[in-house]
Amino acid sequence: MWSENPTEFITKCGITRRQAKDLQCTGEHLEAHKDGGTVVQSNIAAACRICNQGRHRRKVAPSPDSYKQLVSSRMAKKRWHQPWVFQKLLPAFQVD
Repeated sequence: MWSENPTEFITKCGITRRQAKDLQCTGEHLEAHKDGGTVVQSNIAAACRICNQGRHRRKVAPSPDSYKQLVSSRMAKKRWHQPWVFQKLLPAFQVD
């Protein structure tokens, strides 16, 4: 994810500006405002734009723990994001 200027991220990862927009860092409210969530540090986690929007598109947003398990499971199977994320991004950020 990137938070301020996507240019370096785009260059490093070899992706388009549109692809980078999907991976912009956003603040994910663990408990949504509509459900009584507040703007405090303990209620906010970093999430890419795709993950942030995806959780709240569901009829009922899953709990933070259940959503974390879902994301982890699908990431392990390389089925969370589009294939280009796994092909271009993950190799660019792997640590030897």
